Amino acid sequence: MKIVLVIENDDTQTSEREFSQETIRIGRDPQNCEIVFEQTAFPMVSRRHAEINLTENKCLLVDLNSSYGTYLDGNRIQNSIEIKQNSVVQFGTNGAKVRVKYLEIAVPQQVNYSQPNQSQPLHQNQNAVAVLQSVAGNIAPFEIKKDAIRLGRATDNDLIIKSDDGVVSRNHAEIHRQNGDFAIVDNGSFNGTYVNEKRIVAQHPQTLSNGDAIQLGHGGPIFRFIAQNKSPQQNFAPAQSLQQEENGSPATLMGSTAFTDVKSAQNKTQPQLLMHVPFGGKTVLTIGRAADNDIRIDGLQISNRHAQINKNGGTINIEDLNSTNGVFIAGEKITTRRTLTQSEILQIGPFQLCLDKNFQNPAVLVFDTRSKTRIDAVHVTKEVKNRSGGGTIKLLDDISLTIQPNEFVGLLGPSGAGKSTLMDALNGMRPASAGNILINNLDLFANLDALKQSIGYVPQDDIIHRELTVYRTLYYIAKLRLSGDVSGAEIEQIISEVLDVTGLVERRDVLISQLSGGQRKRVSIAVELITKPSVIFLDEPTSGLDPATEDKIMKLFRRIAESGRTVILTTHAMENVALFDKIVVLMRGKLVFYGAPQEALKHLVAKSFKELYDKLEAPIETRL
Repeated sequence: MKIVLVIENDDTQTSEREFSQETIRIGRDPQNCEIVFEQTAFPMVSRRHAEINLTENKCLLVDLNSSYGTYLDGNRIQNSIEIKQNSVVQFGTNGAKVRVKYLEIAVPQQVNYSQPNQSQPLHQNQNAVAVLQSVAGNIAPFEIKKDAIRLGRATDNDLIIKSDDGVVSRNHAEIHRQNGDFAIVDNGSFNGTYVNEKRIVAQHPQTLSNGDAIQLGHGGPIFRFIAQNKSPQQNFAPAQSLQQEENGSPATLMGSTAFTDVKSAQNKTQPQLLMHVPFGGKTVLTIGRAADNDIRIDGLQISNRHAQINKNGGTINIEDLNSTNGVFIAGEKITTRRTLTQSEILQIGPFQLCLDKNFQNPAVLVFDTRSKTRIDAVHVTKEVKNRSGGGTIKLLDDISLTIQPNEFVGLLGPSGAGKSTLMDALNGMRPASAGNILINNLDLFANLDALKQSIGYVPQDDIIHRELTVYRTLYYIAKLRLSGDVSGAEIEQIISEVLDVTGLVERRDVLISQLSGGQRKRVSIAVELITKPSVIFLDEPTSGLDPATEDKIMKLFRRIAESGRTVILTTHAMENVALFDKIVVLMRGKLVFYGAPQEALKHLVAKSFKELYDKLEAPIETRL
């Protein structure tokens, strides 16, 4: 099989390349992509944007959950679609184009587990009882030959995931076999483990079925679990990127495999149904972090014995069991046992619980809002008294916008435009005079005590104690913000994970006073990550940093967003605007533009972001 692609930029043929492998990846990441576009020229292209698969006598184009979409012959594709000779593929709005000049498809050799006599069979070792197959198809299957294997970035794992973006934890998860069945256990990883798109509860075995999709962290690599004694749902071809020695030494996966799930865009904004727990013959359902609870929800802000739901005849009530961070209904923290109606929603950390509307068989539904946090600003206005005269001044003037889950959004504008005022309205620091801020359709200010547990805020000026070490700073923050019954081992694990994500592992025992400005900013970010917030706000986080450090910090924010969090920041810096998914441009409290950075240049008639900012800073009579 062979495909010849012509890379076209601005309708000019620039290069022609021939490929014969089964998967061709396209994006900005030179370590993981065969066709690479520079960020400066094509900021609308995602790091791992799309891939072309030559399989099953077809050539398929697959969008890898890119920020700005993939287009085939001018039409945006939703999941995957077959491409033909002379097809034109575009990556992002007004992005780079690739034309299929020549396409030769040969029927690939079908490699099935049930056909061991084929040349180069997938299973050569009869001791293998199951296989982990990369969904992206760019690595060889990993054979599970023993009753327990470990997955993660640390070198002592059986399957080593080499990931520079920190999505995969050092000791991320384990797969073990018991009584003939396999189960996966998340080891309290920073970004979680997903089975068939659903995040599983940490430290709680999740039984695996043949064909299940396992993802290590939001945006991380995905593997298909295939049991050897059952027929797989699809055929797989061997690849060369992953090597596993016959002597049992660990296998290593180079780089992060892109997330190719076709339903992710549709389910992006919907809270995930984590579990459905019927009362059965019980009259009490306990809720908490401990393994023996009826409803076990993970997260270090959840107490071991957090709450319980009692059924007494036809009445169901909720009771807080002296938890550290409380149980909330309609924004109110409950202090006594109270009756729970079927229309009410319980908020416990990032989890929402409600009653199933089945009177005959009452049950509790548990929803997970992590990586699913949407923010809506609806007609937000902020007025203050005019100190130099009568009347009022509008700092924000009827602003409406929607920030989708896991987006990286920049608030831009000249001094006095309303950037910090809008941020403080969005995060609940300073309420607006009129309008609403909704977090997953809950009014922020009416539910602030409940929702603030999922919000992180990094002010412009670092407020960390300089006489403490990095580790001691994070330790005290953990003791203050996490549940009072977390163990020392749990605190050590979350600190290690946060140091890893923020690149501070080697500064663990260094005094804050001895750190550089960029390193201190990383500590401030680490402080907020201790609670694993769904949304992080940062006020001028790169102010005062040199260009090289600013670039590194901005890329850190990009990675945090890609790992399943929404990141919103104010900035004056224009050098890294292309890293944002969207930008908000403000002038004198009014919303001038909201959308993709490249679209802002077109909309506001500027050739570069520097020119755009110069226009914003210009006197009023010469502005846009």
